[in-house]
Amino acid sequence: MDEKIDVVDRTSDLPEFILHHILSFLPRKEATKICLLSKKWNCVWSSFPILDFDQALGKGYIMPDMSPDNQERVEKFMNNVDTSLSRFHEHNLKMQKFELHMTLVDFKLASLVDKWIELAFEHDAQEIGFQVLTEKNSWYTFPRTIFVAKSTNGCKLEQPCTWSAVKFYSLQKLVLGYICVNEEIIQDIIRCCPLITNFSIIGCHGLKNLEISKLPKLCKVEVVPLEQEVENIKVEAANLQHFSFTYSRQRQCSLDITACPNLKELYLTDLSITDQNLHFNISRFPHLETLEVSGCIMLERVKISAQRLRMLTFEACEKLLELEIDSPNLSSFKFLCLENVFPTIVPKNAPCPFELTILLDNLIDTLWFLKLREFLVMSNQRKVLKLIVICDEVTFNLEDLRGITLPPSFEVELMMLDVRMSALSIDYGSLIDGLLWSCRPKQLSLPTGLKSRKKCIKV
Repeated sequence: MDEKIDVVDRTSDLPEFILHHILSFLPRKEATKICLLSKKWNCVWSSFPILDFDQALGKGYIMPDMSPDNQERVEKFMNNVDTSLSRFHEHNLKMQKFELHMTLVDFKLASLVDKWIELAFEHDAQEIGFQVLTEKNSWYTFPRTIFVAKSTNGCKLEQPCTWSAVKFYSLQKLVLGYICVNEEIIQDIIRCCPLITNFSIIGCHGLKNLEISKLPKLCKVEVVPLEQEVENIKVEAANLQHFSFTYSRQRQCSLDITACPNLKELYLTDLSITDQNLHFNISRFPHLETLEVSGCIMLERVKISAQRLRMLTFEACEKLLELEIDSPNLSSFKFLCLENVFPTIVPKNAPCPFELTILLDNLIDTLWFLKLREFLVMSNQRKVLKLIVICDEVTFNLEDLRGITLPPSFEVELMMLDVRMSALSIDYGSLIDGLLWSCRPKQLSLPTGLKSRKKCIKV
């Protein structure tokens, strides 16, 4: 019992690249504390190739705040970034990842941000992503000087050299967020970074025509432009596997991704695309496995024919009247409809169960139930019905529902029930009874006064 146990620090004896790998799993704030443990860890931290600077500390989108207190915080944050990058630059180390999320409170400091981005490119970063927010109606502009050659004395030339002289072959992933970029800048990036695999453009200003091509290793593209700015998007990438596009419902945008024959995942959100255009694009993707369509209000009669499709999701396509599915390998089908708009779903060849989610924020009455029943009996396919009820009143007349039966082989899951009336006057049982009138073994009801309850009932 009196025997002493010597504590030996074997972790510090590990090779530096393994210690870097350990640090990569920690948030930057926590990782900085480790450098205080010993001189060895301090040296490891100084050469750590992942530089991730987030002013919001992982809270996501930063709201521009130009108050004096916030300006002081931003300046402190920028001093920290500059010190870290300067130390990294002095050691002439190779960078693996550079992430920057911040608010620019003073455009006099924009040159400092230019310097950081240039350093990230010069140090052969494999992943670069930055989100720079500014005041309303003002934008930080991506520095084109990155792609200008340097003379032998360290001064930049007044004119760009030939593009073949400036290449950043290490860059694989690039994310541009909430900055000003135009068509010329995008083409500069494509010419100078030919080995990009992942390219994301989020909320950027200045783009009207986006064309992405001549990137032989490109496999993932994500585009979320500002509303009513982008008019044309064309992507030509033989090895592209993932394409995600979010737009505004209020304006049409020409989308051409047909020159991407190996596409496997397609996500379209709030895009004013027609039935014919959607079918034309899908028919060009023989390897498509995942398709998610959300908020595309121009769709009315859609036919999905994809032999390798495994996951299909349609959400909030308000004008959709009919959806025909011919996908023999489908393993997941999810459909979300709003209020009492129930389209006809024709599973021509779709073996998987249907997961149907209905979001209700209107009056629930007998007519709604009859429409629901018609919706459920559209096929013998097994269905999981999820209800999210946020309404002012539930008025089922159970006498009108006598003799009306729901189809067999389905589940009803009440995800949320929030009826905005006095709790004492709500008959929650009538809602459940209306849904399961002829199927329930006994009356089911929710406790009086309950505002939110999840109930799963198998029939």
